[in-house]
Amino acid sequence: MKNTKPIVAIVGPPNAGKSTLLNKIAGGQIAVTSEVAGTTRDRQYTEVLWNGRAFTLVDTAGLDLGAEGELETNVQKQIEKAVKEADLLVMVVDSKEPATALDHKVLTTFRKLKTKKLLAINKVDSPKRLESSIETFKRFGIKPVYAVSAVTGRGIGDLLDAILELIPASTETDEQTNKGIAVSIVGKPNVGKSSLFNNILKDERAVVSAIPGTTRTAIDDHIVIDGTDFTFIDTAGLKKKDHRQSKPDVFSTFQTFKAIRRSDVCLLVIDATEEITVQDQRIAREILDMQKGCVIILSKIDKFSQSEKKLEITKRAARDGKNQSDNEYGNLQDYVSHHFPFLWMCPVFFVSSFTDEGITEALKAVKPIYEKRNKVIDNQTLSEFLASKLKTNPPKLLRDQKPPKVFSLKQLDSNPPTFELLVNHPAAISLQFRKFLENSMIKELDFWGTPIKLHLKKKIG
Repeated sequence: MKNTKPIVAIVGPPNAGKSTLLNKIAGGQIAVTSEVAGTTRDRQYTEVLWNGRAFTLVDTAGLDLGAEGELETNVQKQIEKAVKEADLLVMVVDSKEPATALDHKVLTTFRKLKTKKLLAINKVDSPKRLESSIETFKRFGIKPVYAVSAVTGRGIGDLLDAILELIPASTETDEQTNKGIAVSIVGKPNVGKSSLFNNILKDERAVVSAIPGTTRTAIDDHIVIDGTDFTFIDTAGLKKKDHRQSKPDVFSTFQTFKAIRRSDVCLLVIDATEEITVQDQRIAREILDMQKGCVIILSKIDKFSQSEKKLEITKRAARDGKNQSDNEYGNLQDYVSHHFPFLWMCPVFFVSSFTDEGITEALKAVKPIYEKRNKVIDNQTLSEFLASKLKTNPPKLLRDQKPPKVFSLKQLDSNPPTFELLVNHPAAISLQFRKFLENSMIKELDFWGTPIKLHLKKKIG
């Protein structure tokens, strides 16, 4: 869906404070910031409301017209896309760096753009430097010029007022601000998350590279599929915990967990050509612990047949006495189920962002899971279900506990589905019975694709 809010793109040289400025205006840690130049790679969008007017603010990587290498070239393409779609460009420069240090080609290219523009001189933290900073940078020929401090907030209000004067009014209605089903794409670094994200959006929205850790910020975009609104969130790859992690990696991890928390459904992406690792399982466990719906994606399936992984899994199946499945991916399905038994209720899809295999089918699974997360079961159905379970498999007596008694089951909430089991004494209910009841509810009450919450409550009186 086309964004009907004006777009303001923040551009400029590396380490000028562009991401810090976006965070200050947005009022939160939206973009990852670091003293390390080149931290930002993807376009980072956020919605801004100032004096009753709304616009979309876009953070970009540092401008480098002489970029070489696949990663650097792809990063610069992201800037070009942001510039082309923008209604206004805000060029951010560092007041503490000599004006002569700015690339002449960058300035010349920026001035020639027909898009409306203004210059923001950042890191003007002292009033004494205000006039001298403005005079120094005025000779660039970019007007108007504003001195700001993204850290202290100095001059931000004036800058926002100037932005409103240069951009058109938003035509977006309240109905259009509904972002629909939130779907985060999560997994280890370099498993194909950004390639899948770009394939879904049919746009090079995220930087893709063979270098692990290319994506550093959680970026999201809105799309309509078969009349349903979705917000897809591409996240940074979750690495193993390490006390030596860099600041960008720490913030990337924080943003990924934040993206999972605000999601309805997660697409757990696993590289089909690599071994499933403990880190894959840890990420899956995070999804389960946060009670999110989940679709397991085996990516790079176009390369699976040519990889050593297929031969290894086939040999393992034969060693375990299993017949090779007629389905080309049958043994791979068993392999996945073996490593993620706690996600038994979640569907598995074999996907290739290169050939488009399996992507349509995987996306079709998201909406039904979302609908199951939001459904409400009436008390009569729950009573009949509980009675049948107590008749066939009543809770067993635990050592040193009172005889277990179960009185009722009711639903407390949805998304995630949350239930309350009224009992005589919570400690008398075994974990085995609780898991049996939860699994039975998923199967028989149709909560496939999502975990449920089951709270035990002691009956008073």
